[in-house]
Order: sequence, then C-alpha cells, then structure tokens
Amino acid sequence: MARVDGVGMAGALREAARASLLLLAALLPFEMTRPLARLGPLQLSSVELFLYLALAVWGASVADGLLGGARVRHRGAGGRRLPATHAAVLVWTLVLFASALCAPALRGTAIKFALRSLSGILLYPAAVDLLRGPAAITRVAQALAAGAISAALLMLAEGRLARVTEALRPFHGQTFEVFGLVRGSGPFQYPNIAAMYLEAVLPLVFVLGLSSIVARWTRPHAGASLGPIAGSAWPLLALLALLALLGGILTTASRAGLATAVVCLVALGICLALARVTRRSAWAAFGALAVLGLASQLASSALTLRLRFWKDADWYRAALVPVAGPAGQMPARLPPAGEVSVTFEARNLGALTWRRLPPTPVALSYHWIDADSGEIAVFDGARFELPADVPPGGSAMVRGTAVAPTRPGRYLLWWDLVHEHATWFSQRGNPGVRRTIEVAGFDAAGATTGRADSVVRFAVSDVVPRAALWRAALAAWREHPLLGLGADNFRHLYGRYLGLPDPDDRLHANNLYLETLADEGTLGFLALVFLVGALGSAARGAAAPPPTRLLALGLSVGLGAYLVHGIFDTFLEFTPTFALPWLLAGMLVALGRAPGEAAA
Repeated sequence: MARVDGVGMAGALREAARASLLLLAALLPFEMTRPLARLGPLQLSSVELFLYLALAVWGASVADGLLGGARVRHRGAGGRRLPATHAAVLVWTLVLFASALCAPALRGTAIKFALRSLSGILLYPAAVDLLRGPAAITRVAQALAAGAISAALLMLAEGRLARVTEALRPFHGQTFEVFGLVRGSGPFQYPNIAAMYLEAVLPLVFVLGLSSIVARWTRPHAGASLGPIAGSAWPLLALLALLALLGGILTTASRAGLATAVVCLVALGICLALARVTRRSAWAAFGALAVLGLASQLASSALTLRLRFWKDADWYRAALVPVAGPAGQMPARLPPAGEVSVTFEARNLGALTWRRLPPTPVALSYHWIDADSGEIAVFDGARFELPADVPPGGSAMVRGTAVAPTRPGRYLLWWDLVHEHATWFSQRGNPGVRRTIEVAGFDAAGATTGRADSVVRFAVSDVVPRAALWRAALAAWREHPLLGLGADNFRHLYGRYLGLPDPDDRLHANNLYLETLADEGTLGFLALVFLVGALGSAARGAAAPPPTRLLALGLSVGLGAYLVHGIFDTFLEFTPTFALPWLLAGMLVALGRAPGEAAA
C-alpha cells in the first residue's frame, strides 16, 4: 500500500507541475513593471512568481520520484549519450555563468542576470520531462496561444478605450507613440517586446487552426493522422485569432516585427508546400501574408509611414532659411560663451506633421563642432520650440540662441532640427544651416568673457543610432574576446566605447548576435551557434513523423522568429521573451521523442 501511495503522490505532483506549466504559458505575457516579491538578491515580477512556482512544483516532482526510487526517464539516462540539444543547453548555461563570474566590471550585476536567465533555461528540462506526448504539448501550445491572443486584443484596444489604457498602466507606465500614433504595448513593457512575443506565437496559432481545417478538407481518417491538434473544433476562432495577432503586431509599429512576421508566414508557406500536407495549407499561409500586407497599407497613414522604413529620409525633409536682415545674420567672431541669436523660417518639406508639444516634439537646436579636429564640442544645444504644429508643406518662424564654447578656437555652428526621442534631422540627410565662427576674446584681467559652460545642455541624445551601438558591441568584444563584458553588462558599459558620459542603460546592442559577442564573448557566440544547430536537428527529427509534423513546424518557426528579429533587437532582459524560447525549445525536443518515450 505504501508503494501505491508513493506512486500516487508522485503522479499528483507531476500533474500539478503540468498544470502550473499550463498556467505559466497562459500568463507569460502579463508582466507588471513593479516587482511583487524578493528572493535573495532577485526582485520577482508577476510572471516570475508563476515561473518559479512552476519550476518549484516540477522540482518537487523530480525529487519525490528520486527519493521514492521511481525510475525517472530522461533522455540520456541508462548509459546513453547525452542528446545534442541537452548538451547545447548545458554549454550555453556554463558559458553564461562563466562570463558573469569573470566579468571585468559589474560582476554582481552580471551574476544577478545569469541567475534570472537560469530560471528561463530551466523551463527547457521541465518541458522535456513533463510533456509526454503530442497531446500534452498541444495543450501548452494552446495556452500560449490563449495568452498571446488576449494580449493582442488588449493592444488593439489600447489608445482607443480609455479604461483599457488605464488598466494597462501597471504593465508600462508610459504610453508609446510615433508620429502622433499610439504604439500598442498591451501587457508588455515595450512595443518591440510585444511584437517579438506575438511573432513567436504566431506560427503556433497558425498550425493549431490549420490542423483542424486540414482535417475537414481531407477525409475523416486523414484528419486523425494529424494528431491531437486535429481534434480542435475552432477553425473560425483560429482565423479570428490569427487576425488578432497580425493586428496586434501592426499596432506595435515595429518595422522589424512586421518583417519577422512576413518571414514567418513565408517560411510556413514554403515548409507546408514541401511537406505536402495539402496544397491549400500552403496557400493559407500566403493568404495570411496577403492579409498582413493589405492591413499595413489600409492602416492609418502614420502607421503606414512608420512601416515604410525604406523611405524614412522622406519623413524629415526640411529647410531652415535665415530671415532677411539682422535677425538672420550670424557673426564671424564671438567671445567664449558668447551668444548668437538667429531667426529662421522652418519649412516642413517632409511627410510628418511637426508637433510642438511633448511627448515627441520637433524643435530647433544646434551643435558646435571643432572646425580643425572635427570633434564635437556641444552635441545637444538648447531647444527652441515651434510656435505651433507645422503640417507637411507648412512653415513657422522660430528664433534660437546658441551659446558658444568657453574654449577659444575655430568652430562650426550647425543649426539643426530635432525630433525628440527619435532623431536629428541632420541624421536623415538634411543639411541644416552651418556657419564657421571664430571663438576668441578676453577681458582686461585675462578671464574669459560670457557665461560658464553650465548654460549649455550637454545631455546625451535620447537615441543612439543602431550602427553606433553595433560598433560599440564589436569594440567591447575586441577588448574582451573570450567571455565578453559579462552577462547583460553591455547596456551598462557601452557609453565608454562611444564617449558618452551618461548613457541610457536601457539600451542594448539592438542585435542578438552582437549582444552575445559583447556580453559572453567568442565562447558565448559559439555556444549560441551550437544551440541553434542542435535545435535545428531536433526540429527535423520532430517533423519527420506525419502526426507531429504541423506542431513541429509551428514550434520551429516560432523559435526561428527570434533569430530573424534578433538581427535588429535583443530580448533577453524581459521575462516573457527570455522564458518563451526555452519553453518552445523544450516542447520541440519533447515532441521528437521516440514513441515509447512519448507515452503519458
């Protein structure tokens, strides 16, 4: 009887662990910004509480099985060689902690990040161990789909329904916008994070719905061969869910997000055609792609403008014309810290309306550049606001006062327009107005005339160009080639490579691969390559049997979304987006088990 009771307890713990994994999958998008609890040095968010709960229950089930003498069936047990995916995950984990322990600076911060990352990594063995058979894996996929769809619906309502917008405040304190258009963030902290999550779940939603539709297209017994996902009775709901996810991605106004969604749908179409599930299955993917393209063109003009990244130079076309007479003249000589005031007619020749008021106004400003060395003496000059909003084709009169550097020399005064939190117009090809000015002159006592440097704004620009971040990441890797700066340390240290005295530590390298090189060095990059290769091999194995082919395709393309979007962003700081790939990887490997191991 004792043995039966023990077996019953072990079974109850495993069922509880599976239930907690399902709950986590559904709640993964809903991470509040304010921590809810602490665990040693770690602050736990709302999602991390459910993550640690799932891992704790799974750990208890494993411990109970070991203590009770139960035979825990892991791949690689019984003398068999450790599978490549398990080895790759282990190597990645070891390199991650090695980079943190050997960090040249901020070692404690790097170790803390590595510990947070470990909680996501542990989802991989938990999913491999708990999800025995396609039916269990499908249930987790459906939970992921339900959470992502709920998040997408909130994003579609955000900015349109005041109650929804206010209810989302705990998830992101600010409202994101571009060109006067609210960017959907939903229950995620940032729009780009929302886009990444939805893109990775999009293929799962597609195959979950497609499998039930395929079952109806084909003969009844053919539907059964597609596995448990064919039993789902929600073809119409799946179509609506797919549209909701596509709409949610569009609301983020993420150009990389849109591009990744397109790549995912194209990959799905090609793979379905090659797999010969049905001819109409491939056309379904390309049909979804057409819907996405049509929706992006029929959306608001601001959103369409945002997504046309290849025409971004047209957004910021402008002309600064000094007015005739003394108000528009600039002297050839100024005393140190002296002032020069100029009135301009600012003409909007681009496609954007220039907003006068926050959060993203357009304003007149200036730079001072050493004419001999080319070094920037003052990058961020004072701001001078427009008298009113300026639509495309319009103009406004604006007067600015530039304060010269205190050090004598020959300088280039460069009048420029700035779109706050976005870009300088000069970075988009606009020449602005430039004048070389000699800064010289002393009073009788030998002291410099004019005011001190404190009147000049030396704040770093809010936006560091992506190319500059990439250069900084490569410079960090060259300086620490083996193990990098330490896990997640690039965002704290990149300023030293760009000469920025007070960098924004929320910025990453905006590239998964360069971020890996900068943080974990060459060993980290090789570990990433090993991991991607191992998962690719696992995907081929899982897709070989027809009963699991569609589900394997959805999981594989979902993981591939990270590799595509990773060219332009990195997501390993946020719980939803660092936990999701490990969960998808565990589901994929569990799906590829031999039939005997896949039994519940």
